[in-house]
Amino acid sequence: MRKYLSLLAISLLFFIFLIVFFVMAVNDLQCTIVSGNSCTSGVRLIGLKNDSGGFNNAHVQNASYTSYAYSLCCNNTNSSINITGICPGNATVMNISNLTNAHVEIPSADNYSIPICLSSDWKQVYCSFPTGSCGAGQACVLSMAGTEGDNTTNAHVANCSEYDQKICCNLNNSAPTKPTLYYPADANNSVNERKPNFNWSTSTDPDGDVVDYNLTIGCGACDDACKLNVDGISTTNYTVANALCVDTNYVWNVSACDIYDACNISSNFTFQIPSRAELTLIINSTSFGEMNNNDNDDTTDESPTPLVARNTGNVILNVTVNATALFDSVAMNTAYFRFQAEENESGSYVAGCSQTTWANMQTSAQGIFCNLSYVDNNDEADLELDITIPPGEGAGTKSSDLEVGITSKE
Repeated sequence: MRKYLSLLAISLLFFIFLIVFFVMAVNDLQCTIVSGNSCTSGVRLIGLKNDSGGFNNAHVQNASYTSYAYSLCCNNTNSSINITGICPGNATVMNISNLTNAHVEIPSADNYSIPICLSSDWKQVYCSFPTGSCGAGQACVLSMAGTEGDNTTNAHVANCSEYDQKICCNLNNSAPTKPTLYYPADANNSVNERKPNFNWSTSTDPDGDVVDYNLTIGCGACDDACKLNVDGISTTNYTVANALCVDTNYVWNVSACDIYDACNISSNFTFQIPSRAELTLIINSTSFGEMNNNDNDDTTDESPTPLVARNTGNVILNVTVNATALFDSVAMNTAYFRFQAEENESGSYVAGCSQTTWANMQTSAQGIFCNLSYVDNNDEADLELDITIPPGEGAGTKSSDLEVGITSKE
């Protein structure tokens, strides 16, 4: 038992060591003066030379010139991170007075017009120009001096231990500000729409990076079809493409992320979409006018008008219909009084399980619309009626009361 615990502890320590090492390597910007006019790794930032052939108290030349015997090379110990010297870059390290045989200055001195830049494809490069020593986490690039001592312009350069005036750079990145959620509001348990438009505040990035958003809509152990995770949203609102589930306790949040995947996540908001099974007959009566025995008419030509049903809720419905007796001389469930479903808007119901051919009207409920949609622009359907006056029917006003019933499919 002791041996097993000992091995486990060693393995755990090794794992922790690997994690710490990786984090240090990722952030480890380093700049070194090497002999030669090229760099074996990283980017050649400048060439260096002094009159006696060394690299201290030196003049510099732009990296495109190769006549100086020393080079300032900058890289990162993590080979997957690309350090470049292309201008403009994340940071201007220094300005030089000429393309070669040049003095240097810190960028804020603003006397020289030729910049020397550093950039990274992982995080931003930041440079500072302290006297004495670099701050924590920064790498010393060079030290600078003129004939009068520490100098921020008209300066020669040397390795970092030579002069007090330092050029210090590091890789760093700040996450965007935290988004504030707007809609659905927190604890809003009366959201009606199944495809809400989620919206939130604009996040700003301290480094000026482009910001995009990640929307997460979760519901604990609910079905995966009810959940949503959307990356790369460039606006501060998003309308979900597929309907969310009803009667489900939702939690949502938004992460604001920059191009280096530094993110800041909002607080969590909760909401619920209560199910509403509602049907409205937006045309709820029709008149066939005067008819004679054996006459036949129906509503399929819109004269008279059919009854029109609209799903005004937020769940799919199955719809039934039944009616009171229309004639005195014949019973119900005969061909003298019939009904059928017809589309008012395309795709409003499932035809295969709806009553799309003429059926005899009965006093008991019969299905007419199957899976009637609640989605705008296809939430209406026609209830068509067909009347034939029986040959023995007496004169007078004839009427029937229709009853429409609904059951939810969700």
